[in-house]
Amino acid sequence: MRETSLLSKINGLPRRAKIFYVSSFAISVALIVFGACVWALTETDSKSSKLQNSAVGNNIGQGGYTGDKTTSLHLTNRPSNRESVPTISPVIPIRLPSQQESSQSGLRASSVPSSHPTLDASNMPSTPPTEDPSSLPSFDPSVSHSILPSIDLSTIPSEVPSMNPSSSDPTFTPSIHPLSLPPTSSSVPSTTAAPSDVPPFASHEEPIDPDPTYFNYNTRSDSMYGPRSWEIVTVLNSTENYWNEFGFNENMCGTDAQSPIDLCTEPTRLCMEDHEYRTRPGDYTIDGNLTIKQILPNKLRVVMARRVGDEPDPPQTDFSGIGYRSLDMLNIDIKFPSEHTLCGRIYNGEMQYFFFHPVRRVLIGIAWLFDAQEFNATNDHMQLLIDEFQHIYDANEDACSYNETSTVQNDTVAQNDNIDPRDLVESILFNRKLKKPKPWDPFHVDIQKTIHFFGYAGSLTEPPCTQVLWRVMDVPVKISVDQLYQMQNILFNNRHHETCTYTSNHFNGRVARPVSDTLRYYKCTRSDYVSDDERELCGDAGCDVPFGRDLEPYVEPPVFVSGPPTKSPVY
Repeated sequence: MRETSLLSKINGLPRRAKIFYVSSFAISVALIVFGACVWALTETDSKSSKLQNSAVGNNIGQGGYTGDKTTSLHLTNRPSNRESVPTISPVIPIRLPSQQESSQSGLRASSVPSSHPTLDASNMPSTPPTEDPSSLPSFDPSVSHSILPSIDLSTIPSEVPSMNPSSSDPTFTPSIHPLSLPPTSSSVPSTTAAPSDVPPFASHEEPIDPDPTYFNYNTRSDSMYGPRSWEIVTVLNSTENYWNEFGFNENMCGTDAQSPIDLCTEPTRLCMEDHEYRTRPGDYTIDGNLTIKQILPNKLRVVMARRVGDEPDPPQTDFSGIGYRSLDMLNIDIKFPSEHTLCGRIYNGEMQYFFFHPVRRVLIGIAWLFDAQEFNATNDHMQLLIDEFQHIYDANEDACSYNETSTVQNDTVAQNDNIDPRDLVESILFNRKLKKPKPWDPFHVDIQKTIHFFGYAGSLTEPPCTQVLWRVMDVPVKISVDQLYQMQNILFNNRHHETCTYTSNHFNGRVARPVSDTLRYYKCTRSDYVSDDERELCGDAGCDVPFGRDLEPYVEPPVFVSGPPTKSPVY
């Protein structure tokens, strides 16, 4: 009678309640069996724990549920025609889909819970439950680290579940966020710790029929004008050749001892200098008529007016070890990226100062390497020079914009034909020169952070490749990334003010000759000499705490030279 009464009570319950009680009992038994088998069959390494993060959606379609309100979802595994490795996700709050959502997503609830769940190792969870399951539904959210996710039973599946298995394929790798939509691509790219060395400046077309003096930096093996072919470039014996003033009108690009080279930690020659080179800034202003600023095809150049008698007074340098008095600075050239390298590192740019030794009939070059980093502050003294080139660039752009053409009835006519572009450029530059003159020292502390350098006998890094005695300073000049880009844009995107054609002969943002075989070089360090100010303060050996030029803080070079024959620096 009791059985009949119990069955009568059960039969009197709604269908959903019947499923609820039967499922609760069957799944509880299944979980106990599952736990025992898992302890015997699964491994406890880190890889098995990763298999717990499978898609919850696939598991819901293969299992039933228990409880009322909020409880734990107990998943059973239904045999499938497809081979699969079902897994169970960790505890996360989820919402069971409605019947409509289930039909759209392919998720199906089991109509009758399995009383004999499959226990083979291929479809068992990777770890056992952390505690024994309750035979009754839980009305509070689970706080233990259960292997089963909690659900909200306010959205229980419909009374008539689908009998068809899920159409979605099982996953063989766990999902990091099973219920999350895949991330969308960000419209704002992430930034890197350091900027790229060279912005994407496209190479300009080579002239169809260039004059014999034309060359460029195309490094392809079939290039007719690149560095491989520089030895056939014509060097004119005229004022069009800048170096003709000093008698350098022979092409030396095919000879030995070519620059640039890589400089590193093991010099093979002795430093012959016994004091720092001594400089005078002169009385030139950077925006005056005694300095001619030029945007040339392969460099930004500043030409110093030549001395006639005692005046004008350009910047000067007294070099040690060359047997002559102070030499006047001839010009400053700026190229991108650096031509000389330090232990294989290519720097962002290189600024070269040139002097002429009238007795030895040889050029002397000082090279400064530019180091542009994201965290670098603006180099205010360098910006004074950059602004002068920017004025020329802007004047050329204004001239091209002022005289650009327009199409009228398919006929191209020039606007403002009566305007001479040269007059326009000169007028713009003259108006800007009416401002207060700006003194500019090529050896300002914002540029010169060191008195030591690498030295060797090499050549110009462009035709005519004349011999140069190089001093490559061992501490780079710091500039900002914006300053680097500004100078590159001025050089690579400059247009001629009359023809409005691009003037640069760069190759993919480079006007740097490839590095040649390393020559014999030396390295001057503190073991050879200290600054004049430090020597006066502490003697020839220098102070215990080293100083830089003008008693500025000492800046350690990025390359520590320790190889023979130069002694290690004393820091």
